[in-house]
Amino acid sequence: MSNKIQKSVLAGIIGTVVMTVVMMISQMMGMPKMSPPEMVSGMMGMPIFVGWMMHFVIGIVFALIYTFFVASKIKADNHYLKERFLGL
Repeated sequence: MSNKIQKSVLAGIIGTVVMTVVMMISQMMGMPKMSPPEMVSGMMGMPIFVGWMMHFVIGIVFALIYTFFVASKIKADNHYLKERFLGL
């Protein structure tokens, strides 16, 4: 597996964890309850475990789409940003 794919999968997992935590904490600040795994499992009629798995798969797919289709179109003049964060 290429290094770019590994980095994308890791970024997808980290991003999914961070966004999930933010959504779950936001209800403590008065926002409506948001639980993406429960929503996904409810739509599929499956157990919550499957909802969690699909939630992370969706996050990884979004990271891969970003890496291979969007990141190359971003114009970053800073060499450090290009190399370090965009992997270009």
